[in-house]
Amino acid sequence: MIAKAKACKGGSNLANYVMKPEKGYELMRFGLCEEKPTELLNEFKMIQNLNSRAKNKTFSLVLSPEKNEGNLLSDAKLRKLTKEFMKELDIDPEQQQFIAVVHTEKEHKHIHIIANRVKPDGTVISDKHIGKRAQWIAHRLAKKYNLISAKETQIQNLQKLKNQEKNLKGIKKGIKRKHDWAMKQNPTSVKAYIKIMRKMGVEVTPSINQFSNKVQGLRVKDKESDLDFKASEVHRSMSLNKIMANGIPFDEESYAWEIYSDAKMDSKEFEFSMSQFLSELSRAIGGQQENIESEHDKKKKRRKKNQNRRSGGRKM
Repeated sequence: MIAKAKACKGGSNLANYVMKPEKGYELMRFGLCEEKPTELLNEFKMIQNLNSRAKNKTFSLVLSPEKNEGNLLSDAKLRKLTKEFMKELDIDPEQQQFIAVVHTEKEHKHIHIIANRVKPDGTVISDKHIGKRAQWIAHRLAKKYNLISAKETQIQNLQKLKNQEKNLKGIKKGIKRKHDWAMKQNPTSVKAYIKIMRKMGVEVTPSINQFSNKVQGLRVKDKESDLDFKASEVHRSMSLNKIMANGIPFDEESYAWEIYSDAKMDSKEFEFSMSQFLSELSRAIGGQQENIESEHDKKKKRRKKNQNRRSGGRKM
């Protein structure tokens, strides 16, 4: 469930949109008798004229349950949610003029509420941070009634994104470490470098400029995760120019570059050295992950210790 709220001037455009018959049906109202939007606005103005200072004298609110849940909620349940939502915003549904209309023209039910911001005594209801407040109120109502909260889903998606970014950094770091090891083997050409990287599970391919049809750089693909990057995005030292600057030649005229000594690459010594490096890399990456988890556990323990301290050492 998600909610929107703002203070506005109101007016016929808002009232006509919310009360359009083809949009849906009226759910509930208070302090209003008229049926036509313009006449209903006149009833608002009778109270609003008591306050000459405020500019925005109308609240426009939207309460929208999750699509599948909204279609299953009864009108009685929708009325209950509407009342509680308004009360949390300090809009008393038994004292303040309002009309709530259920819109059904889209794929899911959602409630539009037009409420008078001016009270019968001429004072106005605060609209401070009303948009943010509405979002958190919708979140609390969703939790209270076991409904899906858009705020909670948003938080979960952000956490998922953070985890993906952390995983992405780990993959890039692994590719960079493999690149460093490959460079230490003193490859005699870019083709030889590519062969070494391929043996370690990283596919390196030339990037061709679509206009000049010339090689403009390299792309790298981690075979295990199937993730593909521009080489310079992983690290600046992995760009084609940087590799060539280390004295490693690249024949742009022909894709069949000079053949690297396969005898060295297929030797037992080379295979052993590479396997040893990959094992060490795997342990290093695993250790980093353990450190992250360990730090997380430390933070949890510190929070628990602080809570116990604030509660005077009593068990919660």
